[in-house]
Amino acid sequence: MSQNLANVVPFNPCEHSVDECLIELRRYGYPIIISHKDGWYTRVKVFVSGDGVEFEVKSDYRMKTPGEALNQCYDRLMLALKKIKDTE
Repeated sequence: MSQNLANVVPFNPCEHSVDECLIELRRYGYPIIISHKDGWYTRVKVFVSGDGVEFEVKSDYRMKTPGEALNQCYDRLMLALKKIKDTE
């Protein structure tokens, strides 16, 4: 469930279904999407192979739609991966 940083491919979650976004996040780790009384929340547990890095990326709570939660989580994941890659 890990993704080598060199294989990061542009993906725009706004252009895809919830299923496609979850499948894309699955490339990097274990995504979870949760509905609660105040909205939606997404997180993904990530392990970067070869670097020994493990971390978790989360959307804010209270997102209005599952898509908004997925988009925010994906954007934060890409920023985290870029920071890791930039420090190598």
